[in-house]
Amino acid sequence: MEIMKLPVMIIMGLIVLSLASGMFFLAKDDGSGDRVVKALTFRIILSLILFAILILGAIFNVIEPNSLTPSIAGSTPTN
Repeated sequence: MEIMKLPVMIIMGLIVLSLASGMFFLAKDDGSGDRVVKALTFRIILSLILFAILILGAIFNVIEPNSLTPSIAGSTPTN
């Protein structure tokens, strides 16, 4: 699990930076230029890469997914 934290956090940071740059270019360019499209395309590509890394990590048991139900080990029944 520790081996996956750093790459995932770096990619998430790059996604946020790409989103912020797209917002900046949208405000600055006033509809001219294609920097907004390039920034948002880069963000989508990074998101797909992150999704693929997480899926492959779960398939190869590098990441252990959490269960949806809480653990009931050690609890007593309330009859």
